[in-house]
Amino acid sequence: MFTIKARDLAATLDRVALHRFRPDDDAHDADVLVLDCTPRHLHVVGCGDRTLAVARTSVRGDVWTLPVGYDDAAALRAWLESSDCVTVEHVTRGGHQMLSLTEGVAQITVPAASHVGRLPWRALLRLVLDARKHPLAAGRPVQLSADDLALWGSAGAGGEAIEFRSLGPVGTLVTAGGDFLGLQTPHSWDGPTPGSGWASSLRTRLFLFAGNLLEVGARYGDITGTAWVVPARPGPGEEPTLVSADCAAVALPITKVLAVGKFLIRLPD
Repeated sequence: MFTIKARDLAATLDRVALHRFRPDDDAHDADVLVLDCTPRHLHVVGCGDRTLAVARTSVRGDVWTLPVGYDDAAALRAWLESSDCVTVEHVTRGGHQMLSLTEGVAQITVPAASHVGRLPWRALLRLVLDARKHPLAAGRPVQLSADDLALWGSAGAGGEAIEFRSLGPVGTLVTAGGDFLGLQTPHSWDGPTPGSGWASSLRTRLFLFAGNLLEVGARYGDITGTAWVVPARPGPGEEPTLVSADCAAVALPITKVLAVGKFLIRLPD
């Protein structure tokens, strides 16, 4: 549980809201935002057919992850418009996983999205950040502001791919198809190193229970062939809850799962 300014949570949702699958895409069932909490940050993850975006804001919370349907996320975003400071709590009630947000007597409950597989965004971003050290990636980075990108958007009005290629101190060459050339003058800002400060957010979140290492957000299979997800790290003395990987609304204590399933095996992402 943590308390956060409504405007900060809304701004974090807005930063990734555009990254989603098209309605006619076969992967529209994955049209979700993933809310992922660590002790220091709340992350909001958006994923589309060609993009992955992660925004975060500072909190003092527990460790949990919850996929939220895009429509439910939009309803939450609208509710935040009339709020000032809200309390956010990840709860499991009646075997259903959900997020409860309150401000005084006002409350909204956001259910977990069903039939959504795990999105291994931490592993993907670790690969991208490590790739910067490869000799072929040692060139000068291209830095563009949001206003710059808006100017170049019409370059590919015919559906052409827009390419940004650094020319070092000369600037950035912009091409789109065979009939467009442009030059973006270089920026002189001295911002932080891309990816710096994200080590705690990308760290694997393991915890020990009954002699077994479990990871928040990871998938596990039992002897019956049922797949389960660990949605949150339990508090001291608490028993972990497992959520069905096929229907996020089904949540059971780990002892009940093991009573039938006998054991858990880590499944690949």
